[in-house]
Amino acid sequence: MTKKVHIPVQLIIEHGAIPNLPQTPVFDWLKGKKVLMVSGSGQTRKVTGRVETVISGHAATVQVLACQSNSLDTINELERHVLEDPPEMMIGIGGGKALDVSKVVGTRSNVPVILFPTAISSDAICSPVAVIKMLNKSTSIGVKMPQAVIIDLDILSSCPHRLMSAGIGDLLSNKTALFDWNLAHQAGKEEMNTFANLMANNAVESFMNTLNQDELDRSRLMKVASESLIMSGIAMSIAGSSRPCSGSEHLVSHAMDYHCGAKALHGEQVAIGLLFSQYLQGQRERVEYLAPYYEKLGLPTHYEDLGYTREEMHRAIRMAPTMRNRYTIFNEMALSDEEIDRILDIVYPDEAKNRYRLTGSSVG
Repeated sequence: MTKKVHIPVQLIIEHGAIPNLPQTPVFDWLKGKKVLMVSGSGQTRKVTGRVETVISGHAATVQVLACQSNSLDTINELERHVLEDPPEMMIGIGGGKALDVSKVVGTRSNVPVILFPTAISSDAICSPVAVIKMLNKSTSIGVKMPQAVIIDLDILSSCPHRLMSAGIGDLLSNKTALFDWNLAHQAGKEEMNTFANLMANNAVESFMNTLNQDELDRSRLMKVASESLIMSGIAMSIAGSSRPCSGSEHLVSHAMDYHCGAKALHGEQVAIGLLFSQYLQGQRERVEYLAPYYEKLGLPTHYEDLGYTREEMHRAIRMAPTMRNRYTIFNEMALSDEEIDRILDIVYPDEAKNRYRLTGSSVG
């Protein structure tokens, strides 16, 4: 028995990807088509303008709509516009919010989507999952994979370092997520897809191998991080869920959102949750192993650096297992309040504070 897996038809990751667009098959797709561009806010509008300049006169029509948030209201408003004046192709430009909204609207309207990420703050750049806000709470829903992903490394090089760090935090969590998936499989709770497992693991291993090279510039790191996050997205498509890239560490992040005010970027919170998850998974030595990499990558090593109090972090750990029906390491141990406090002291010692400065804003 075979399974049909959806992946992007075109993947372009290079310097000058936007001005070089006319030399790609993607440009041919747009010829004579009605194109709707969904743009994030802020500096993203300038990037949108550059893409619009390249395709204007080649596409039949080009219309640009702003995406201010990833709320259900925003999605419904964009979908109404699409239904009233259906485009033949959608282009999503921006960070995680704009990309997720584009995927949702494209899926619901049955319009193919091309994504132009302006930051790699999460694996939203190429995944069958989108995060939207409903009643002020974030929730993940299934969507179609984009038809193409185009990443201009010149654009990424100008985005805040914090955003790339957040994306790497999301990427590193593949390790704890795969550990949890194996636990679920061994407990007879879920089937294991070996291909998805291998791809998600290879994605993070490829990045770590690059990171360990003696000479490494930021451009190379951005390219490999982009490729690895896209591999993670494809792993999710193969698995049919976010399982290869989302485990107990993501449950901690979701609890920080739901119960503690969502004070930081998704990938930053996942990086914090990853440290706690690895300790529970019996990998204390790996928590210590990751510390210098966190420092090198500019990732947070203490929840207080993200604006969370000890009480809030305790609450996030306590509530994490309730965030969704997913078997993880949390299901294999009953943590008392005293045990949580003890582990918090070990995983997030005082000397781990003040290594990370919360600057910049969320990605649209």
